[in-house]
Amino acid sequence: MGVFLAAVFLPFMGKAFHNDEPFFLAAAQHVLVDPLHPLAFSFTWYGRLLPAAQINTTPPALFYLLAAAVRLSGQSEFATRLTLFPLDLAAALGLYLLASRFLKSPLLPTLIAIATPAYLINMNHLMPEKLAGALGFWGLYSIARGVDEKDPSWFWGSAALLGAAAVSKYNAALFLIPAAVYGWRRGVRPIKLFAFLAAAAAPATALIVFYFFFNPDLIARFLSVATQSQASWWSSGPHRLRSFFAFLGGCGVVTAVWPWLLVKGKTRWLVAAGAVLLFVPALDFPVAVRFIDRLTGALMASGAALALIFAFSRESRARKGFALFGPWLATAGLFQFFYWSIMARMTLFMLPPLIFLMAERFESSWPAGELKKIYGASLAATLCVSLPLAAVDYRYAAAQKEFALNVASMFIPKGRTVWYSGYMGLAHYLGEAGGRGLDASAGGWDLARPGDAVVVLGINSARVKPSHPILSDVMTSELPCAIPLRLMSGWTGEGGFYSNLSGFLPYSLSREPLETFTVVQLK
Repeated sequence: MGVFLAAVFLPFMGKAFHNDEPFFLAAAQHVLVDPLHPLAFSFTWYGRLLPAAQINTTPPALFYLLAAAVRLSGQSEFATRLTLFPLDLAAALGLYLLASRFLKSPLLPTLIAIATPAYLINMNHLMPEKLAGALGFWGLYSIARGVDEKDPSWFWGSAALLGAAAVSKYNAALFLIPAAVYGWRRGVRPIKLFAFLAAAAAPATALIVFYFFFNPDLIARFLSVATQSQASWWSSGPHRLRSFFAFLGGCGVVTAVWPWLLVKGKTRWLVAAGAVLLFVPALDFPVAVRFIDRLTGALMASGAALALIFAFSRESRARKGFALFGPWLATAGLFQFFYWSIMARMTLFMLPPLIFLMAERFESSWPAGELKKIYGASLAATLCVSLPLAAVDYRYAAAQKEFALNVASMFIPKGRTVWYSGYMGLAHYLGEAGGRGLDASAGGWDLARPGDAVVVLGINSARVKPSHPILSDVMTSELPCAIPLRLMSGWTGEGGFYSNLSGFLPYSLSREPLETFTVVQLK
């Protein structure tokens, strides 16, 4: 397993810092200066310079772990990711041990779960999912072992691990419910389960209470995120359902294919037809959808809908693994709707239980030799999707870094300021090179002076617009990519891997540019 993990993770460890990684790196750097106040700094976010406490929705555990990694690695991209690679090994081992309690042949199903696009791309980021996944998977393994073997050390160790997972990422609280349900279904006394939940929830609860009294900005941030998510156009019913099912099928690959082997008869076609109806033109909003995206979404969603029907069928509920995997899948699915606009990160936690439930069914009906062929073909097919997607993501991140450094070298040595309205990697590298973020609350484009340059991106941009016409020279370039897959779409596709704002698909078949870079030089 370690060899497989190294083979699929190491090629992408040199990826430029990307997605929300720059914020977590900024917090880690601040921890090295002021460890008692990890959020006592400001950060440019969506076109505004804000206190970090008004941006952050993550517990501080990762900040300190990442600070140690940065200190050891010198913040080299490859070295920093490599420093935290033991977490990836721990998460993979936790999944394998968990699967081994319910499957006769757990290795290949575990490798397939790791190879899925949601897992392979998200878990290689320097973000909370890495830590929460490692702790959460081990926590579920510990509860299963503690309950089945009546071993108090594993039982209470699970409470400690799941409590640590929840202070790594608040959404990791989802692991508490399947742990409690498993204990209840295996005959653990209610009073003991209550004590277990109280112990596991105590660290996160104490942290939230502390923030409520001493850092109310965090609570306000949670409410703001929830309000914006529910009020935005991409929270409309059709878009929400399209996203939910398309991400569950597309982010897992096998989760869109295996169910066709498991669900038989009229049910198969009725459920699939219902999923396809989600993609009829009458439900397009706010703009029309390309046929290829409509077809892609229908194929992904129909498989995912069948997968859920199978997962909660009478046949599945009768199997041993359902006691843990069923409530795990259901809870992770419900959590999608609390902060659902970043679907891929939450879908990541839906995939292992769904894959293991289907694998348990396969083991009861297929000979071992045939099953290995199915698993082998499934693993190869999954990698044929995941690795090209990871390569596209790598190229996009590298291009932001290269562009940022090139623009900085053109203007900053001449005493001119480079301003940026984008975020992710662009903001990180331009900021380190001496660039500054446009602050809409302090004047926006009016902050720039003749001779300065403002960088504007086509996709990854906060879209801070000038309040009046500005005399300038404009240089624009596009970033092509030969691989026709897009995790983020900006013009014609529906790729929304990093945010549903971009589309209802986790990735889109498209030849549109990965990004459009524009440099506006003021006169």
